Amino acid sequence: MARFVLVLVLAVAAPAWAGGVALDDSRLGAVAPQVHAIVDGAARAGLPADVVADKVREGLAKGVPPARIAAVAVALADALGRARAEAQPLVGTASPALLKAIVEAHAVGAAAADVAAILRAGGRERAVQVLTDLAQRGYPVAAAARTVAAVGARNGAALDRVVGEAERLRAVDGAAPADALDALVRANAQGIGLDHAEQLLHAGDGADDAHAPNRETSGARGPRSGGVAAPGRGKGRP
Repeated sequence: MARFVLVLVLAVAAPAWAGGVALDDSRLGAVAPQVHAIVDGAARAGLPADVVADKVREGLAKGVPPARIAAVAVALADALGRARAEAQPLVGTASPALLKAIVEAHAVGAAAADVAAILRAGGRERAVQVLTDLAQRGYPVAAAARTVAAVGARNGAALDRVVGEAERLRAVDGAAPADALDALVRANAQGIGLDHAEQLLHAGDGADDAHAPNRETSGARGPRSGGVAAPGRGKGRP
């Protein structure tokens, strides 16, 4: 009898399960049935139910009101469904990690076309995560997507350096976000390495030519010339 009571107590105290993942009904309160239905529905639809459940747990850990948690769970399940619809024509069966990455990219302003550009170039969750990181740091989203797609298509291993190199160009060279990305794309296209992108920062439209002159060191506007004409070429001189 004592053993039966112990098993019963444990069964009551244990977290409930939805979609194959544990949820704490005691903390969800009145919205527990709704949250169970959301997670179960995601699982039945073939979506990563554990991603939704993780978001529920995160909300509970942060003390978010249960009603708000339920609303976020609904929105996340819908977003995962849309992410799968976007990815499927390009990659077939998308991994849970890729779907989550796409949802996070959209949350920071990436359009479906931005994500599609990366997927068409062969990028997957890591590439989409880099896009999200750049967007969160204030880089133009469309330009960031083009940069990630171009770098990833040429050398997937270089994706892990994109954010760091872009930030270095901004911090050390004072580059604007869009200019930093443009320099990275040019360096990638020329195969000179992302760490040499600063060589192309101040080049003109002909920067794709590795021998294009630098505006700061050539022509009438020489170093620190401030646009002053060369000696011997002032007013009244031939």
